[in-house]
Amino acid sequence: MNISEADQAAIHALWDELAELPASQPDTALDLLLNRIAGLIDSHHGYWLCSIRLVDDDGDALLGWRARSIRFFGELPADQEVYVATVKRLDKGIPDESTRNHVHQAGRFRATLLRDHVSAAFYRGDHYIHHYLGRGITDRLFVVMPVNQDLESFFVFDRLRDQADFTSRDMEVARYALRSLSWLNRQIHLSHGQFMAEAPLTPTERLVLKHLLAGHAEKAIADTLGQSPHTTHEYVKTLFRKFNARSRAQLTALWLGHD
Repeated sequence: MNISEADQAAIHALWDELAELPASQPDTALDLLLNRIAGLIDSHHGYWLCSIRLVDDDGDALLGWRARSIRFFGELPADQEVYVATVKRLDKGIPDESTRNHVHQAGRFRATLLRDHVSAAFYRGDHYIHHYLGRGITDRLFVVMPVNQDLESFFVFDRLRDQADFTSRDMEVARYALRSLSWLNRQIHLSHGQFMAEAPLTPTERLVLKHLLAGHAEKAIADTLGQSPHTTHEYVKTLFRKFNARSRAQLTALWLGHD
């Protein structure tokens, strides 16, 4: 393992910090995770992406996989525009080489450098020229964590113009930092209404869920969100239905990964 003792110590400290964060704050944990790993490998831009298999279709260019939720760090001005355009293209079943290669490796934990993942022709194509170089991105490192056979997390770290390419050491640091965090990966997806939920959560449902998991009573949630108690109760019932839970205790158990 090409990781120094200093890197290991920093990663272990990160794990300890993540474990201390409340289960109701997965986005805080995700931001901490992305930024701390980025600091270890000198990356100033990247993102977490949810990839979900909506159908099981061998005839589809993406085998049924589609991009959904995303969360950037070091966000660039064109990021949201590029993401929307990319999702539209993928929803039409038109993948770039990197994405096509990823869906054929789905289902296993993996870390790779861009240069080991695509052909030389990729660097001459429109996708790299417009979506990478157009934003000043020159190199990319991927760590992909499956949640189950239909859901994966992409942790993506970029190098920008005037930076050297990533090294094998950088890849090993990112791989090591993420490999033991399946519990957090699960929580992040749950917070975005994926994995257990039958349908994605609305922004208000996510707020109510956060307060429920923090142990707040429905009346307190209603007061905090400026809702009537009846409205809050209806949101709670909807959350239980979406997560196929019968009680707050069962919902919390699902969130924490307990059987």
